[in-house]
Amino acid sequence: MALITAALDIALVAAGIVVASRLLQNRLIDKEKQKASQKNMKEKQAKIKELMRNGDEKSKKEMERLQTEMLQEMSETMQGSMRYMMFSLPIFFGVWFVLGYFYGNMLIDAPFLVPKFNGFFMFNPFTWIPVGWNMQSGWLKWYFISYLLISITLGIVLKIREIGFKKK
Repeated sequence: MALITAALDIALVAAGIVVASRLLQNRLIDKEKQKASQKNMKEKQAKIKELMRNGDEKSKKEMERLQTEMLQEMSETMQGSMRYMMFSLPIFFGVWFVLGYFYGNMLIDAPFLVPKFNGFFMFNPFTWIPVGWNMQSGWLKWYFISYLLISITLGIVLKIREIGFKKK
């Protein structure tokens, strides 16, 4: 049941998911706070390395205090990531279910050559090596290729936009 063509339908759904994912990330994860936290943790790690060389009791207590602070910062950072996953995973799984229902038995005519795998199995890295190229693929492979290409393109566009705003 392709609305336009199966390949374009799936690519448009992937584009929608990429945009929704970016919007959710921007809404639920404070990137500036994360960057500041990472910088702060690096400084604390350097301080801990310095204190490890001393080996005295005062240094050990300071190390414990710094490690406790680092764990608290990591916990706060992880909470933002977990919130993002709580909202995004149901959306992704819902979309995968719908795409699988409508396109599960179709071969998608791709607009360019895509890698061909023989007996691909997610948990066996030896099956991840392509054995050739062809113009057709299953819906899931085409979804991942579309998602990856659109995500990379959107990332580049947003980075260029960010650089342009910084210059102004």
